[in-house]
Amino acid sequence: MNSYQYNCQDDSILLPFLKKNVFSVLHRFIPFGIPANFLTLISIVVVWSCFIHFLKIEIPDNVDIIIAIFSIIIYVIFDHFDGLQAKETLTGSPLGEVLDHFSDVLNGSIIIYIFFRILQIELDWLFYLAVWANLIAFSVTYLEQCLLKKLYFGKIGSLEGVILILLILFSFLTIQGKIFWLKFTIMGFPVYIILVLVLISGVIYTVFSSLMRIKYIPTSFIHFMFAGSILYSFTINNQISWFLIFWVINAYAADFILKSMKAHLLNYDHPKPDMLIYILFIYHFFEKYFYFEHMYVFFGYGLLITAKIIWNLIKIFYEFKRYWIWWNFR
Repeated sequence: MNSYQYNCQDDSILLPFLKKNVFSVLHRFIPFGIPANFLTLISIVVVWSCFIHFLKIEIPDNVDIIIAIFSIIIYVIFDHFDGLQAKETLTGSPLGEVLDHFSDVLNGSIIIYIFFRILQIELDWLFYLAVWANLIAFSVTYLEQCLLKKLYFGKIGSLEGVILILLILFSFLTIQGKIFWLKFTIMGFPVYIILVLVLISGVIYTVFSSLMRIKYIPTSFIHFMFAGSILYSFTINNQISWFLIFWVINAYAADFILKSMKAHLLNYDHPKPDMLIYILFIYHFFEKYFYFEHMYVFFGYGLLITAKIIWNLIKIFYEFKRYWIWWNFR
């Protein structure tokens, strides 16, 4: 296990402070024997449980907001516990890296969904744009890791974004906060539009920084962006379930991200975006000759791409199964 070396440069503004005063302090209460991967699984279960809870409610109340806040806090804490535990127990592994980082991709989209639900923002083009932008940032980050064999996190990244979301959710528990986020406008636009613009600006900065370090624009990334942007345009023009669109956008990006991780850890060829996406494009351009509803085509693609992701995960876990442990022994 010790031959594996996690190579990461994290320049996060908030991480040093939180690591010293929160994560490291609370980590002392974690028993040595608990494997780091178990801590990652706890963070995954908490976020997905909160996601399922929000799927069942129509209008979130204060209790739901508190549930969301605590779920996100637990996720952030345990998402950093696993790294501290792996370092302390000398059990860092490629299996843990995939489990940790790949789960962050999907958890990030879920947190954006919860945020939109609590602020009562329509799950339309703006929601899909926020999700897609967040996935672009993850995609270029892990493609860069695949090419340069080093993971870079900028000064303002996912941690800062999640903390900002937590602060907004806390403010939403007050009457003044609700009025501000629901009714206040800037130049006639709802204030949450500014937040989405900040997110997009952060994504542009992340992409630009990664490409500057890579020193060229990978063809695979151009392909990924081109096909993904067309997919996004199709979703806002088709009247189908928001959940189906959410699923398809995440699956398309997750497939590419997982391939980047796999290529990095197993020294495979550079990742290529999913080609099945063109099934959707062909259908869209020739839909007048078909008699299938959009929902069934999107659903079929979602199943295919999800099956590919699961198959790749199985192969990765099989390759690194020797790294799975049930308990740490001193």
